Amino acid sequence: MTETYFITGATGFIGERLARKLVERGARVRCLARPNSRRETLKELGVEFVEGDLENPEALTTGATGATAVFHLAGVTREMRGADFMRVNRDGAERVAKACLAAAESGTTPILTFVSSLACAGPAPKGYPGDALYDECRLLVETDLPRPISPYGRSKRAAEETLQTYADRLPITAIRPPYVVGAGDRESAPLFRLAKRFGAFVEPGWRDRYFSFVPGDDVANVLIAAVERGERMTRTTLDPLADDPTRCSGAGVYFATAPKPIRFSEFGQMIGRAFGRAKTKVYKIPPLGVAGAGLLCEGAKKALGVRPGMDWNKAIEALRGPWICSGAKATAGLGVAIDEDLTPAIERAARWYEETGRV
Repeated sequence: MTETYFITGATGFIGERLARKLVERGARVRCLARPNSRRETLKELGVEFVEGDLENPEALTTGATGATAVFHLAGVTREMRGADFMRVNRDGAERVAKACLAAAESGTTPILTFVSSLACAGPAPKGYPGDALYDECRLLVETDLPRPISPYGRSKRAAEETLQTYADRLPITAIRPPYVVGAGDRESAPLFRLAKRFGAFVEPGWRDRYFSFVPGDDVANVLIAAVERGERMTRTTLDPLADDPTRCSGAGVYFATAPKPIRFSEFGQMIGRAFGRAKTKVYKIPPLGVAGAGLLCEGAKKALGVRPGMDWNKAIEALRGPWICSGAKATAGLGVAIDEDLTPAIERAARWYEETGRV
C-alpha cells in the first residue's frame, strides 16, 4: 500500500528536498501551497497540491486526512509586524495539530513532525572542565531547558510548548536544525555573492563565534527517520525537571546537525574555496553597526513595507552565541549519520547559485 505524506512549507529549501526524497521512495505526497507560491520543482515531482495556508483549517485537514505523517515546515523567519512570529509559528503549529486530530477521526492518526530551530533552544551554555568546549561553551543537548533570546526563537519555543499540550492525543516529534546550507538555500545568497565577486566575507561582531551547520538533504533524512523510528513528545517534554530547573526531559526532540561546529570565518573560507579562491578576506562588522543595521531595517519595514534580509531579530541572534548543538541523540536514536565535512554541501550550493544567476 502506498503511504501518503502531507507537507506544509514544501516550496521552501528543506521542503523541496523532503518532497523529492519521499517521491523517490514511491510515496504519495501532498503539499500545502498558496496560489502565488513557487511550484515549478514540485510540479516536476508530480506531487498533489492542497490550496491554502496555515490560516485555512479546512485545507490543513484535507491534507492531513489519510496521511501516515504530517511534516510541518511552514513558518516565518522574518516578520513584517511584531505579532507575525507568534501568529504564524505558534498559532500555525496549533492549527496543524488540530487538523491532525480531525484527520484521526477518519481512522488514521498521522505522526506530526515539526521543524523547529536551534533558535528555540538559545545560545550554548557555559561548559565545565572535561566537556568538549567551544569558546568555553558546550554543545547544547535536547535536555537543556530552552532559553531563546530572539522573537523568532521565542515563537518556536511557544510552538513546541503548544504542541506538547497535544502529545497525549497525537504522536509528535520536533526537529531543531541549526544553520542549514546547500543547493536551494536562498537565504545565504548575499554571502556567496560577496565571496564570488569580491573574495570577501562579512562577520557580525568582533568575536569569531562557532556555529553548527547542517546540509538541507540531511535535515530531510532526519525528518523521515523521525517518522519511522523517532521518540514522541510528552505533555512534560519542555517542563523543568524537579531536581534541576535548567534541564527538561527533551523527549521527542532532536537536534539535526553535523557532528562538529566550525567558526563563522571558516564558513566564509569554505564558500570562497568553492569558487576557487585560495583566500577570502573576512570583514568584521562592529556590534554597534550590526545593531544599527537591524534598527534601520526595522524602520524600512514600517516605512516602505518591505521585508529586508536583516532586522532587529537577526541582529539579536547575530551578536550572541555560540550557536552550537549536539547531533548525538539523532545519530544514535534515528540512525542518521551526518558527514562532518560541509565542503560538498557548500560546493553544491555554490554551483546552484551560479546556475540560477544568484551570484
